[in-house]
Amino acid sequence: MAGSSSPVRFALVFLGTPLEALAHAFGSRYELPVPVWLFIAGGALTVTLTFVIVAAFSRGGAERYAGAQLTLAGTAFGRLLGRSWLSATVRAAGVAALALVVLAGFAGITDPNRNIAPTLVWIVWWVGFSYLAMLAGNIWPAVNPWRTLYDMVSSGRGERQFPPRAGGWIALAGLLAFGWVELIFPFRATPLALAWLLIAYSALTWAGMARYGAQAWLSNADPFHRVFELFARFAPIARGPQGDLVLRPHAAGLLARDSPKSSSAEIAFIMAMLAIVLFDGFQGSKHWVAVEDAIHDINPALGDGVWIALHTAGLLAMWLAFLGLYYAACALARVAAGGAPATLDYARAFAPTLIPIAVGYHFAHSFTYLLVQGQSLVFLLSDPLGLGWNLFGTRDFTPDIALISTRTAWYLALGAIVSGHAISVYLAHVAAERLLEARGRALRALVPMTALMVLYTIISLQILAEPLVRYSGPQQTII
Repeated sequence: MAGSSSPVRFALVFLGTPLEALAHAFGSRYELPVPVWLFIAGGALTVTLTFVIVAAFSRGGAERYAGAQLTLAGTAFGRLLGRSWLSATVRAAGVAALALVVLAGFAGITDPNRNIAPTLVWIVWWVGFSYLAMLAGNIWPAVNPWRTLYDMVSSGRGERQFPPRAGGWIALAGLLAFGWVELIFPFRATPLALAWLLIAYSALTWAGMARYGAQAWLSNADPFHRVFELFARFAPIARGPQGDLVLRPHAAGLLARDSPKSSSAEIAFIMAMLAIVLFDGFQGSKHWVAVEDAIHDINPALGDGVWIALHTAGLLAMWLAFLGLYYAACALARVAAGGAPATLDYARAFAPTLIPIAVGYHFAHSFTYLLVQGQSLVFLLSDPLGLGWNLFGTRDFTPDIALISTRTAWYLALGAIVSGHAISVYLAHVAAERLLEARGRALRALVPMTALMVLYTIISLQILAEPLVRYSGPQQTII
């Protein structure tokens, strides 16, 4: 970052972001064999061709795909997951991890690289449980320490019915607040600050559970429960209609006819999931640097509060832009299909089809971070507070930043983003046929939605490419 302008250097220091994280832990970018724009164009073309193929050849099959499942109840794996001792162990581990984060925050060293609290919060919990939820199955309800501790002391008396229209908006506000902490809060990696944030979140969560009941609060108002639940609709392991564990194809949970329609709050929530990940990458792009440089040139003496406000406005603007583009595409889909039903009906029908895009974004953005930075857990477990302990003999372990190459990271991320958008195109096709019944109207309605997904593909790949890859032409010009 030696060539960065002064406001960018200031932003990096002020926001407390390690340089390794911005470059996904890589010291250099991968030299592409062809210009970057060809990869982006190829990704957009792949999504477009998916629409053409689905329109030409898709004739049902969604119901069979959604219904294909294998019960795990009688298998060795299913019996293992049903063991009471395993459930108790998992819950105890969740409570212990929560206690350790708070203890490390108050009693541990202030260096976030030598204190286990930031690693447990940002890598193990947020990134790790997100990956489990979307690629395997959602185990967060079984681990959730706030639910465990509440169940230990609560009798369930005095609980009220949750207001049906309020929950989704509370969860949305919580997700945006979390996104702000993750991307903008200056002390997000400070162990003491994390401990106080967890205490504040604990107080809010337990107050909500006490008033409305644990399950009602979590299902309606808790942003993390909602994120993991939405990711889990893509996962292959889930609860069947009878409550038993089943194995199903990926994304089958997004094709079920009996799935409830998305509310306006859930639509905005899914858009926030997309915007938070994209804004994280956008902050390191040349476009955002240009904005910072322009503001710095106007007044080089701006204080910290202005930079916080700028990043906050950027995050909200990206969320509102995603939301506005989505509703505009739904309005165009309504016009293309010949009118009825209302635009909101299109928005509610298509919203779950965007979840594979969120999965692709999250995988592409966080995979190398999890793989490289997650290695720090090896030495932190031996010395969680940074006090010189060596409990398991791994204190001197050094993470291998070459565990995955920049080239591999680029192609994995490229594949994840393009695959996520392609899957969403097919899901949107199924949703349109169910909403409109007439195949011709459904295909016409899909044109604006596919155009939106192509636009999302271009934007996401452009943002992803900047810290990872480059192409040096014959004249050594960076394209």
